[in-house]
Amino acid sequence: MNIKPFEARKLQESQFQELYDLECSVHEEIFPNDQHPTFKLWKNLMLHPNPLYSVHRWIAVADRKERILGYSRLSYPNENSPMFEIMKNTADFNILVKEDERRKGVGKSLLTQITAKSDSLNRLVLQNVINHSSGKAFCDHFNCTVASERSINRLHLEDVNWKKMREWVELGKIKAPNVKMRTFEAVPKDLLDEFCMVYTVTENQAPDYETGDYQALRVTPESRRLDEKMYKDKGYVWTTKLAVEENGSVSGLTEIFYNSEIPHMVEQELTGVMPEYRERGLGKWLKSSMAFYVKTNYPSVKFIQTGNAKNNETMNAINKRMGFKHVCDQYLVKLESNLIKEKLNVKK
Repeated sequence: MNIKPFEARKLQESQFQELYDLECSVHEEIFPNDQHPTFKLWKNLMLHPNPLYSVHRWIAVADRKERILGYSRLSYPNENSPMFEIMKNTADFNILVKEDERRKGVGKSLLTQITAKSDSLNRLVLQNVINHSSGKAFCDHFNCTVASERSINRLHLEDVNWKKMREWVELGKIKAPNVKMRTFEAVPKDLLDEFCMVYTVTENQAPDYETGDYQALRVTPESRRLDEKMYKDKGYVWTTKLAVEENGSVSGLTEIFYNSEIPHMVEQELTGVMPEYRERGLGKWLKSSMAFYVKTNYPSVKFIQTGNAKNNETMNAINKRMGFKHVCDQYLVKLESNLIKEKLNVKK
């Protein structure tokens, strides 16, 4: 077995196919009934990573035909990212290994390369989001810290109580009569600065960040515009609903991602309400209003998927009442370089 660094743009088409098949097979272990993103979308994502991040990749190959046994990725915010200073000592990583090649040293060999590269960059903490039991066991072996316990939850549209959703919308209008809902794909210029402030504040109120083990998010007008362009170029429709007060202040938001190459699902990301505007049902109004939006605009969608910290009691309560159901556990884990090397028996 050999570990080889690679650049996506230099891969052969057959290697792209092998990597795509690997990602699909790992996904099937957790979500056996899911449709996969198309090869076209997957390849586009591989060839065009987030421009605010630097990326390094490796493959583990065997025999003369260089069959791909595993794949790994290391990424971190570059100097153009508002996260650069916050994550100066940290990098994200990911390792995928074929099911029948696990426990044979493939993951360990890939992690060795990742750790050597991250050390050379003085990024001595590695982090990852894991929703696979074998991946969690692998990270446990290297003495990972669990920064946040989460879950992936899905709301199947055929199971939604639309009468209740309508009641939530109407109740929101009664309790916050001067609030207007605005829906857009690109943040309007007149709201951009305040939107980025509200997005940063509400995202960082999530329980994931309470321990200090996971870096707080920072969004700027410049990074937002870059993200909007990146997702649009890859075929994603990024829709946001804002709650706007009578004085023009943004009080809350919710957002979804849809891509016609993954027609059966919508990904719902941040939903947040500013502290001073809570207790008026804005969270439920935003979520129910977005559910109606999905139903109306994306008839092919079977379910809305979201991820939540298990200790986020408020959002979990709203999701449960909407009909979201737990699909799998998810962990945000951190690995320290010195502990990895102790397990790898690498001289410090």
